Amino acid sequence: MKDLIIGCSTNYTWDTIKYWVLSIRRSGFEGDIALILMNCDSKTAYQVASCGVNIIGFNQDKDGNLVYQSKLPVHVERFLHIYEHLSTHEYRYVITTDVKDVIFQTNPSKFLEQQLGQRQQLLFASESILYKDEPWGDNNLLETYGPYIHEKFRDNEIYNVGVLGGRHEAMKSLAINIFTAAINRPIPICDQSTFNFMISQLPYKDNSYSRYMKSEDGWACQLGTTADPSKIDEFRPKLLEPSPKFENGKVLTSTGKEFCIVHQYDRTEWRREIEAQYE
Repeated sequence: MKDLIIGCSTNYTWDTIKYWVLSIRRSGFEGDIALILMNCDSKTAYQVASCGVNIIGFNQDKDGNLVYQSKLPVHVERFLHIYEHLSTHEYRYVITTDVKDVIFQTNPSKFLEQQLGQRQQLLFASESILYKDEPWGDNNLLETYGPYIHEKFRDNEIYNVGVLGGRHEAMKSLAINIFTAAINRPIPICDQSTFNFMISQLPYKDNSYSRYMKSEDGWACQLGTTADPSKIDEFRPKLLEPSPKFENGKVLTSTGKEFCIVHQYDRTEWRREIEAQYE
């Protein structure tokens, strides 16, 4: 049975999407790649399809551009479309990530094979910091749930909703759970906060069901908290583990292990060197 990597974008051109697409192709991944294109010009859609990516689109205008009008924020709505796709297709493992700031350095299928035990279903990626020590996330938690839940859960470690992986049925359920938890909230962008609250509860928090991966495990780095030069001086004393490093064109753990997935690289000084590998 095949594996799947799936992402979602709106109003991105090929110049933005290509790093995600081409890095997957170079990672050794042999499964299906799907991209939900909500709004996309016809040239970009053609370039994406030419790389063997399955396009999930909605409507086309007279010029062949993909168009989609929705009042829901894409960060939240993507999980509904992922759920719909997983409801009509069967896979072994499913990986979903953000698109504009993610590259794959190694094959995620191999990582999941090695890291998921017989009963374990999902992998989550730590941001290496607590909610109370990350101002944006802390405020997002407060605005989503109000002061009671905020005070109870702000000592929790943050896990990133932009990089998720696991077995098909578990990922399908997780996608619809995130979507339904994040709609009709006081703020529109709350996929991260609702996801983190969700995985702090059973059945997710049972280690026989989910694996909560540290940055140092090499699954995925979240460079917005661990390597952003505009924040790192403030965050470094509060980080729960060492920052990643960059050597010979690769993002590595502090011990030299190559990350499978690199997230938020566009916030670092390494961006130009990383992107140059896919030009």
